[in-house]
Amino acid sequence: MLDRKLLRENFDEVCKTIRSRNKEYKQLDTFREIDKKYRKLITSIQNLNSEINSKTKEISSLIKEQEDKKVDQIKFEVRKIKSELENLENQKKIIEEKFDEILYSIPNIPDKSVIIGKDETNNECIHYYGTPTKFDFIPLPHWEIAKKIKLYDGERATKIAGSRYILYTGAGAKLIRALCAFTLDMNTSAGFYELLPPVIINPNALYGTGQLPKFEEDLYKLTEGNYLSPTGEVQMTNFYAGEILSYKDLPIRFTCNTSCFRSEAGSAGKDVKGVIRQHQFYKTEMVIIAKPDESWKEHEFMTRQAEKILEALNLPYRRILLCTGDMGFSAAKTYDLEVWLPSYNSYKEISSCSNCTDFQARNMKLRYRDKDEKINFCHTLNGSGLAIDRLWAAVVENYQQKDGSIKIPERLQRYFDGQKFIK
Repeated sequence: MLDRKLLRENFDEVCKTIRSRNKEYKQLDTFREIDKKYRKLITSIQNLNSEINSKTKEISSLIKEQEDKKVDQIKFEVRKIKSELENLENQKKIIEEKFDEILYSIPNIPDKSVIIGKDETNNECIHYYGTPTKFDFIPLPHWEIAKKIKLYDGERATKIAGSRYILYTGAGAKLIRALCAFTLDMNTSAGFYELLPPVIINPNALYGTGQLPKFEEDLYKLTEGNYLSPTGEVQMTNFYAGEILSYKDLPIRFTCNTSCFRSEAGSAGKDVKGVIRQHQFYKTEMVIIAKPDESWKEHEFMTRQAEKILEALNLPYRRILLCTGDMGFSAAKTYDLEVWLPSYNSYKEISSCSNCTDFQARNMKLRYRDKDEKINFCHTLNGSGLAIDRLWAAVVENYQQKDGSIKIPERLQRYFDGQKFIK
C-alpha cells in the first residue's frame, strides 16, 4: 500500500511514475476527488469538536451562576452538534474505507533506476553467464526425456488431480528432492535462516504482500475462507507482521522450500507441455527484511545469491532488469533470472528478485525502531532461489546425453550417493 500522505502531497509526480507502468489507473483520480472531500470533512469535524468544547465550558460557567434555562438551551444545542458530528464521523469512516480500497488497487512506485517501458520487449539484459548448451546430437525436450526414462507420469497425475499437475517418479522425484535440498543448503550457507511454513494461509497474509485483492483469480480459495499459498514469500514476509523490530536485528534473511499453488488464470495455451507451468509446483524462496538505507544493497545480494545457485550447477543464464510495464504489482524494482532451456531454444524465467520498499510493510504494519527510537516502516524483498520444477527441467535438458541418460551435475551427486548418471 502506498503512503497516503506521499500520494496527497506529491500527487502529480507519483501519478506520472505509477502510470509509467503502462496503465491508466483511473482510481488515482478518484483518490484526488475524495481526498478533497475528506479534508473538508476533517475541517468540519474539527470545527464541531471545537464548538462542543467551547459550549461545554460555557455550560460549566452557567451552572455556577445557576442560569438553568440557558444551560438547558446550550445542552440542546450541544446534542444537535453531536448528532451532526456523528453523521460526519460516519461519512469519514466510509471515505477511509474507500481510501483503503483504492490504495490496495494501486501498485508500488517504480524506482528511478527502472527503465520506463511498455512490456517485456523493453526490458534490459544486464549480463549473461555461460553460453547456450551445444550438443552433437538432436536434443530432446524434458517431457520426452521424462517419458523415455520414467522421470514423471503426467497421465496418472491427470487421472488423480486433473490437468497441469505432475507426478514425479523414481529418479525424477529424487532429482526434485535433491534440488530442494541443494538450494536450501546454498541459501542457509549464505546466512539465510530456514523456515518450514504452513501452505494454508489467511486473507490478511495475502493482503499484506499484495496478492489480494489484485490477484484473487490466481489463488486457490478453501471452503473455510483461507487460501493455498501461491509462494513462500507470503508466509515469510508476514512472519513479523504487526511487530516492531529493532534496527539491531536488521537485515533478517529467511529462506524456505514449499509447495506453491496457482490457478494460472489467463494462461490457457501457455507452456502446456512439461513442468514449466503447473497448478502445484515447488519453490525455494528468499525474503529479506531490511532498513530502507540498506534495501538496495540487499536486493543485489539476494539476486547474486540466486545466480550463485545457477552457477554452481553450471547452467547458462542471463539477468534481466524489468521495465516499468513488466514489473510485478508490489515491486519497486525487479531483476529476473532466465535459464537456458534447449527445448525453447531460448531463456526462461527461473527467478524474480524484487525490492518492494515499504509497500508491503505498510499493509502488514511491519516496522522497526531506529537508533533515535523513531519508528519506521521496514523494506521487504523477495526472490526465488530457485523455481524448482523449472530448475529440474533445466538440469534434465542441459545435462542430457547422447545415449538418453542424464549426467548428474557434480554438486548434486552427493544427494545420489555419488551416482553420476540417471538412466
